[in-house]
Amino acid sequence: MPEICAVCALEIEDDAPVGVGTMLFHVACVPNCQFCARPYVASEAGWDFRGNVAWSDEWGYVQTVQAVTCPTCADDAERRDYGAGW
Repeated sequence: MPEICAVCALEIEDDAPVGVGTMLFHVACVPNCQFCARPYVASEAGWDFRGNVAWSDEWGYVQTVQAVTCPTCADDAERRDYGAGW
């Protein structure tokens, strides 16, 4: 089974794709924080990923990114009532 980018839904042919869990991304497709637009940093703990599964006629069911939040914005949201507005 090929690795599919959770952002653009194209096959990842890189030797070391960027990703978290089962969500993988091309280096050029790394998602940004939905609040401050900071790009995802794989070596930084505390990022919050919300995903979905979608059907692709080419690949079958694939992971998709729904929302990404950096640690700073996730901490701010938690103080305001985590999850509100997501």
